Amino acid sequence: MQRNHIAASISPTAPRPGATVLDALAAARPIAPTTPLKITTEEAAERMRNRPQTWRAAYCRDGHFHGITPTKLPSRRLLWDSNEVDALIAGQTVKADAAKIAAHFERKAADASKVPAHLRAKAEKRLTSGEIAK
Repeated sequence: MQRNHIAASISPTAPRPGATVLDALAAARPIAPTTPLKITTEEAAERMRNRPQTWRAAYCRDGHFHGITPTKLPSRRLLWDSNEVDALIAGQTVKADAAKIAAHFERKAADASKVPAHLRAKAEKRLTSGEIAK
Protein backbone atom coordinates (compact mmCIF):
# COMPACT_ATOMS: atom_id res chain seq x y z
CA MET A 1 0.00 0.00 0.00
CA GLN A 2 1.40 3.33 -1.03
CA ARG A 3 1.41 6.45 1.13
CA ASN A 4 -0.21 9.68 -0.03
CA HIS A 5 2.47 12.32 -0.36
CA ILE A 6 1.70 15.98 0.18
CA ALA A 7 2.18 18.23 -2.78
CA ALA A 8 4.41 21.25 -2.25
CA SER A 9 1.57 23.55 -3.39
CA ILE A 10 -0.61 22.57 -0.39
CA SER A 11 1.91 23.42 2.29
CA PRO A 12 3.67 26.82 2.55
CA THR A 13 6.93 25.00 3.15
CA ALA A 14 8.11 21.89 1.45
CA PRO A 15 7.19 18.71 3.37
CA ARG A 16 9.83 16.42 4.66
CA PRO A 17 10.47 13.39 2.48
CA GLY A 18 7.94 10.62 3.14
CA ALA A 19 5.43 12.85 4.96
CA THR A 20 1.79 11.86 4.70
CA VAL A 21 -1.39 13.92 4.80
CA LEU A 22 -1.93 12.84 8.41
CA ASP A 23 1.54 14.10 9.34
CA ALA A 24 0.70 17.51 7.87
CA LEU A 25 -2.62 17.67 9.73
CA ALA A 26 -0.98 16.71 13.00
CA ALA A 27 1.68 19.38 12.53
CA ALA A 28 -0.95 22.04 11.73
CA ARG A 29 -3.15 21.23 14.75
CA PRO A 30 -2.47 23.52 17.71
CA ILE A 31 -1.28 21.81 20.84
CA ALA A 32 -3.70 22.24 23.75
CA PRO A 33 -2.19 23.49 27.01
CA THR A 34 -1.86 20.90 29.75
CA THR A 35 -3.95 23.01 32.14
CA PRO A 36 -6.52 25.61 31.13
CA LEU A 37 -5.89 29.21 32.06
CA LYS A 38 -9.31 29.60 33.74
CA ILE A 39 -11.22 26.92 35.62
CA THR A 40 -14.74 26.76 37.04
CA THR A 41 -15.60 27.06 40.72
CA GLU A 42 -16.29 23.32 40.87
CA GLU A 43 -12.87 22.47 39.39
CA ALA A 44 -11.08 24.89 41.73
CA ALA A 45 -12.88 23.46 44.77
CA GLU A 46 -12.03 19.92 43.68
CA ARG A 47 -8.34 20.82 43.45
CA MET A 48 -8.43 22.37 46.94
CA ARG A 49 -10.52 19.48 48.30
CA ASN A 50 -13.36 21.64 49.56
CA ARG A 51 -16.86 22.57 48.43
CA PRO A 52 -17.70 25.02 45.63
CA GLN A 53 -19.98 26.91 48.00
CA THR A 54 -16.93 27.74 50.13
CA TRP A 55 -15.46 29.61 47.14
CA ARG A 56 -18.75 31.33 46.27
CA ALA A 57 -19.41 32.41 49.86
CA ALA A 58 -15.89 33.84 50.26
CA TYR A 59 -16.25 35.75 46.99
CA CYS A 60 -19.64 37.13 48.04
CA ARG A 61 -18.46 38.05 51.54
CA ASP A 62 -14.87 39.22 50.90
CA GLY A 63 -14.57 39.74 47.15
CA HIS A 64 -11.89 37.03 46.88
CA PHE A 65 -10.95 33.52 48.04
CA HIS A 66 -7.58 33.63 49.82
CA GLY A 67 -6.48 36.41 47.48
CA ILE A 68 -7.77 34.87 44.26
CA THR A 69 -10.34 37.02 42.46
CA PRO A 70 -12.45 35.35 39.77
CA THR A 71 -13.65 36.57 36.42
CA LYS A 72 -17.43 36.87 36.43
CA LEU A 73 -19.11 35.89 33.17
CA PRO A 74 -22.38 37.45 31.92
CA SER A 75 -24.01 34.13 32.75
CA ARG A 76 -23.03 34.81 36.42
CA ARG A 77 -20.55 31.91 36.43
CA LEU A 78 -17.17 32.45 38.04
CA LEU A 79 -13.88 31.46 36.43
CA TRP A 80 -10.73 31.27 38.55
CA ASP A 81 -7.13 31.57 37.39
CA SER A 82 -5.61 28.09 37.27
CA ASN A 83 -2.07 29.29 38.03
CA GLU A 84 -3.22 31.16 41.15
CA VAL A 85 -5.13 28.10 42.39
CA ASP A 86 -2.04 25.95 41.86
CA ALA A 87 0.09 28.52 43.71
CA LEU A 88 -2.33 28.46 46.63
CA ILE A 89 -2.19 24.66 46.73
CA ALA A 90 1.63 24.85 46.75
CA GLY A 91 1.44 27.04 49.85
CA GLN A 92 2.33 30.32 48.21
CA THR A 93 0.43 33.48 49.09
CA VAL A 94 -1.65 35.10 46.38
CA LYS A 95 -1.98 38.86 46.58
CA ALA A 96 -5.57 40.02 46.11
CA ASP A 97 -6.25 42.57 43.38
CA ALA A 98 -7.70 45.58 45.24
CA ALA A 99 -9.23 47.06 42.08
CA LYS A 100 -11.17 43.86 41.32
CA ILE A 101 -12.40 43.63 44.90
CA ALA A 102 -13.54 47.28 44.86
CA ALA A 103 -15.36 46.69 41.56
CA HIS A 104 -17.09 43.65 43.09
CA PHE A 105 -18.44 45.67 46.02
CA GLU A 106 -19.47 48.55 43.72
CA ARG A 107 -21.53 46.10 41.62
CA LYS A 108 -23.16 44.74 44.77
CA ALA A 109 -23.94 48.23 46.11
CA ALA A 110 -25.34 49.43 42.77
CA ASP A 111 -28.32 47.07 42.93
CA ALA A 112 -29.82 46.99 46.42
CA SER A 113 -32.42 44.43 45.36
CA LYS A 114 -29.67 41.80 45.19
CA VAL A 115 -28.80 42.27 48.86
CA PRO A 116 -30.91 40.04 51.15
CA ALA A 117 -33.30 41.93 53.45
CA HIS A 118 -31.61 40.85 56.70
CA LEU A 119 -28.23 42.11 55.46
CA ARG A 120 -29.75 45.38 54.24
CA ALA A 121 -31.37 45.93 57.66
CA LYS A 122 -28.11 45.17 59.39
CA ALA A 123 -26.26 47.67 57.21
CA GLU A 124 -28.94 50.34 57.72
CA LYS A 125 -29.09 49.97 61.50
CA ARG A 126 -25.42 49.09 61.84
CA LEU A 127 -26.28 46.17 64.05
CA THR A 128 -23.51 44.39 65.85
CA SER A 129 -23.19 40.64 65.62
CA GLY A 130 -25.69 38.94 67.88
CA GLU A 131 -28.43 41.55 67.49
CA ILE A 132 -31.53 40.66 65.51
CA ALA A 133 -32.82 42.93 62.73
CA LYS A 134 -36.56 43.61 62.84
